[in-house]
Amino acid sequence: MTLHKATAVLPMILASAIAVAVPGCKTSEPSSSDGAGVANPSGAVTINRMGGRIDVAEAPHGATLNTMGGDIHLGNVSSFANLKTMGGDIAVDRANAPVEATTMAGRISITGASGSVHATTMAGNIWVSYANPSATGQTIELTSHSGGIELAVPKDFPMDVEVTLTYTKNAFRTYEIIDDMGLTRHTDAEWDNTNGTPRKTIHAGGRIGSGVNRVIIKTINGDVTIKKAV
Repeated sequence: MTLHKATAVLPMILASAIAVAVPGCKTSEPSSSDGAGVANPSGAVTINRMGGRIDVAEAPHGATLNTMGGDIHLGNVSSFANLKTMGGDIAVDRANAPVEATTMAGRISITGASGSVHATTMAGNIWVSYANPSATGQTIELTSHSGGIELAVPKDFPMDVEVTLTYTKNAFRTYEIIDDMGLTRHTDAEWDNTNGTPRKTIHAGGRIGSGVNRVIIKTINGDVTIKKAV
């Protein structure tokens, strides 16, 4: 599925950036000069910026990365990842750890996830590739308030799936839930007028195998695709 670019505009364009070396990690792209990154005694990387891009190549002991406006890129991470930007894209190349990722306006992409994933964007697409076929008791929760969501999981990945796709009456096209796992579906019969623009919701769900992992996907005006990882 080709996800459609979010129409939201970032609330601000923030000041120029300079390269900052962060102890305990490898950095590449320039970062904002507001607030230097530090490695705490556990070896985890912490970076808090008033604005600008954050780019960390390696965080073997975990990372907490926050910027008031700008993209966040994290290469390989273990232990944990807490990522937040007020406006920008978030990308994780390989997540051998639980991930919390939040952006107010931007895309989120997470590759090679093996722990729980909680990803939320107010306007943008979400793409997650899960790579741990033996995971148990994990939660993958993906939420976009305007955008498409795609999740790729290993073959026969055991999960309990709940999908909520809401579309507004004035949407410029029809949105759908796409899967090859036999999820059951039903659509609201009536338009809901309680949240401004009239809207309907498509609900889909099902259990694969033991259902030991939980998948929760919610979006508005965006396609949802759940497929087997290549």
